[in-house]
Parts: sequence; structure tokens; C-alpha cells
Amino acid sequence: MSALGLISSDSHIVEPPDLWTARMDRRLRERAPRVVREADGDWWYIDGKRSMSFLGVQTGDRFVKDATELIIVARFEHVRPAAHDPHAFVAENLRDGVVGSVLYPSEGLLAYGIPDSELCSAVMAAYNDFIAEFCAAEPRNLKGIALINVDDPQLAVRELERCRKLGLVGAMISVLPVADRSYDLPLYEPLWSAAVDLGMPLAMHVATGRAAASVDARQQGVTRVSPSAFYLQDHFVRKSLGEMIFSGVFERHPELRVGSVEHEVAWIPFFLAQMDYTYTDRPVRGDWHRFADPERLPSHFFRSQCFVSFQEDTLAMRMRDVVGVETLMWGSDYPHTESTFPGAGEVLGEILGGLPDGEGDAIVRENARALFGFDADLRAPA
Repeated sequence: MSALGLISSDSHIVEPPDLWTARMDRRLRERAPRVVREADGDWWYIDGKRSMSFLGVQTGDRFVKDATELIIVARFEHVRPAAHDPHAFVAENLRDGVVGSVLYPSEGLLAYGIPDSELCSAVMAAYNDFIAEFCAAEPRNLKGIALINVDDPQLAVRELERCRKLGLVGAMISVLPVADRSYDLPLYEPLWSAAVDLGMPLAMHVATGRAAASVDARQQGVTRVSPSAFYLQDHFVRKSLGEMIFSGVFERHPELRVGSVEHEVAWIPFFLAQMDYTYTDRPVRGDWHRFADPERLPSHFFRSQCFVSFQEDTLAMRMRDVVGVETLMWGSDYPHTESTFPGAGEVLGEILGGLPDGEGDAIVRENARALFGFDADLRAPA
């Protein structure tokens, strides 16, 4: 691993209870995310529907507790302070060898499940203001990712431009947009162009679909574990990336960068092989886009323009040459229950053991450093 320290391409903050009630326009404030104290714990509510409780209360516990002892309901006062204080965040992660962190939300992930598009956009804008201020407190070590609602691509472009001015370094888009607006449609061309012009990578994080928008935590998929929670985890990102690749989005925008975040990696070799097979060996259907270069295959555009953030995918390291080392970026997922904190070094030693130093450094530091604009000399204090 890099002697200069690790860069996490996927870390999180835990939003303070007043984030949205303090920042939202009065007209929408009552429908914005708010915290309700109930008998079993504190719960976020969005537009009258219960969302989820607080994360960041048992970071690292999975290493010392049985899974049956882990919890899914908590109170805000039990959240580790570093999850919502930028200076403490940096200090705590430095002790784990992490010198730089790309920040995603916690509750804010579920903003993509707000059916009302106006409310969805307003909630995201308020979060974007917050995370820009959070990162400005520690600008060398923290880089923020904006939340963007793509229901109206023109409005999405305006918010992307605003967020770039705020200092944010990338943006999340829904891993699955509304059903009649898939990413292969021309209406997104202004968004792809703006992302390139602004130098803003676009990320598709797990659990950010809008196609079946609902924030109700009482959904069966939230309240109980089923096989679909595992075999569908990467389904939506495959659909969206496949549509972008096959429709020529990456060919038309060769500097566009789009990533899969927290879907892990081992599904990708089969995904790439099936895309190439479909493109070369299956009948052309309708107005199916054909690449200008007859030698180009769908897998080329994935390896040259996509990035993949993962935590602990040991299987993927055996197939890294197929995925492309240049696409891979480790993330700690701090401070969530699944986080590698406080044992990032040990976890990565097991996952990356035996890899050439250059490949390991690319995965744990250099790929994320270059994509998100961290200083080349960023390192832990002596």
C-alpha cells in the first residue's frame, strides 16, 4: 500500500438532525427530512414517510461483535462525533491511515426515493450547501460529492454548475432514473456535456434508484433480508451503464467519467464479456448504435471512462486485469456499519496482498487522487 496514505473513494457523513429543517425554504420545510424521536430510537421522516434511523453508531463493531449483536436503530446522540464534524472526521481517519476522503451522504441517499421531483431537488440543493461547507473546513483532506436530480436534465445542469462553484468535485445521479427516462435517451446530452465541461465525474451509488421512488422504511425490502437484496444489488447499475455504453454516450463524450459506487466489482468481468458478445455475435436490432471505430467494443468504453469504488471484494482482485486496474478505487465506507474502519490496513493487506506495488497504490490512492483532485503530496502529518 501507498506509503503516502490511503484515499477513500467512498466515505460518508451522518447528517445532523437540523440539516434540512434549518436550510429548506419555508414552503417545503414541513415535508423535508426531519428527525422524530420514537420509543425505539430516532427516525428520519421524509414527506410524512418514515425513512431510516441513524448510521454511524457502531463503526468497527463488526470486527468485535457477532452479527446478531449489530443494530439498525439508534439515536443521534450515539452517532460518533467525527461523522458530523469535519475536523474530527479528518483526525479520526488519519489514525486509520486515510489521508483523503470522498464524501457521500447517509440519509441523503434516500433523497433519490422522493417521488415529488420539486421536493427531491430542493432536498438535494440543501444538502449540497451543507456538504460544501463541511468540506471547506478541511479542503485538502475532504472532497464532496453533490446530489443531482436528473428528472429535468436542464435543471440538473444548473445545479451541477452551482455545485462546481461551491467547490464540490463530482455529483451523484440516480442509479436508475424514472422508467420512461433511461440514460440512453438524447435528453441527457446537455448533462453529459456539462459534466465534461465542469470536470465533474458522475457517480451511481447503491440505493439511489428513482424508478420505484419511495422513502418508506416499512417496505419489505428494507425490513427483511431477502435473496433479492444480494442478487439485485448490481442489477440497476448494470442496466444504466449498459444503456449509456450501447447508445454511444461515452463515444460522443470521450472525457465523461461515470462510476459505480458500493456495488463491489466481481460482477463486472461477466458484464463486460456479455456486452462484447452481444455487440459482436447477436443480431443488430432496430436503430442499435454502432461505434465509429469498427474495432471498438463496449468493454473498451467501460475500462477507459468508468470507475468502480469497492470495499472488500477479494474475488475481484483475481480478475482485476479484466476489469482494469485503472478503474478500481478502494473506499472505506466510514462511518457505516460495513466500514473497514478502524482496520483499513489489515483489511487491505488481505485483499491486496501479493499485488505489485504499483497496482496496489493505484487502487488505494492514485486513481481516486487523480479523479477527484487531491493534492499529489497529500500525506499524513509526520
